[in-house]
Amino acid sequence: MDRLNATRISPQAISALAAAVGAELDGPCAQDITSLCTLEPGYPGGLSFLAQGTYAKHLNECHASAVLVRMDQERPEGYKGCLLRVESPYHAWAQILHQYGAHTPWGMDSIDPSADIHPSVHIAPGVRIGAHVKIGEGTILHPNVILYPHTEIGAHCVLHASVVIGSDGFGFAPPRKKGAGLEKIMHIGQVILADHVEIGANSCIDRAVVGATYIGEGTKLDNLCQIGHNVRIGQSCVLAGQVGIAGSASIGHGVQIGGQVGIAGHISIGNGVRIGAQSGVHKSIEPGKTVMGSPAVEASVFRRKFAASNMKPRS
Repeated sequence: MDRLNATRISPQAISALAAAVGAELDGPCAQDITSLCTLEPGYPGGLSFLAQGTYAKHLNECHASAVLVRMDQERPEGYKGCLLRVESPYHAWAQILHQYGAHTPWGMDSIDPSADIHPSVHIAPGVRIGAHVKIGEGTILHPNVILYPHTEIGAHCVLHASVVIGSDGFGFAPPRKKGAGLEKIMHIGQVILADHVEIGANSCIDRAVVGATYIGEGTKLDNLCQIGHNVRIGQSCVLAGQVGIAGSASIGHGVQIGGQVGIAGHISIGNGVRIGAQSGVHKSIEPGKTVMGSPAVEASVFRRKFAASNMKPRS
């Protein structure tokens, strides 16, 4: 099981989970569920969900033992596991997450006794470190950094003042009926920072719904950056101030992102991409491209359009 894509749970029979959410079983459903996982790639023993038809193509190659789907979802030839058919897969997923998620218990100690911290780590005043946090050699935590439970920080990282790592991601299921409120999606995953990562002051990195939000080795974030749940950022990337990346976006290696850039969720940014300041990126970008503008387009296209819009008619 890949920790980036799945979170272990206590073993539970598929039939018991189906009963809890009122699901109809379709297929081989005798196996126990031992993890909650992403649809792509999915893992044996894992449970995932498919709520939108746009992601149905991933079901054909999914390796999860069970998947929550809509009542009318067709079974693709490639998927051999158990389908749990429900009216709303997203609400059923939220209900199951609530069984395993809980609000973070903070003790009175600034550093939880269960934390695994290398002796060389520098911890400034006001830092809070939650349960089962791991911090590698030579890392520096500046004042008022908060590390939520199960966060993992690599060696020689620098977290500047008031950085928050591992808080809840922004996830809510829509109301089930008119007049009802939004339903909170519990996040039972974690955040993993590789070695030599630097995070600027007041930046926030949300923990994953399941699996992990991941920042690759040598990547540097400026102040006031927001990284959503299940985002993956590769090695040696640079993010300027006020960058916001929505959930489940994937950023390659060596990517340069200018200030105040917004990146939509569930898209991929290829290796070596450069994104100009204040760009709005709403679709995937191929490796090596330079883009700018909102919506973002290739830099050459943006410059031509900008020049054309500023040309004065001859008198």
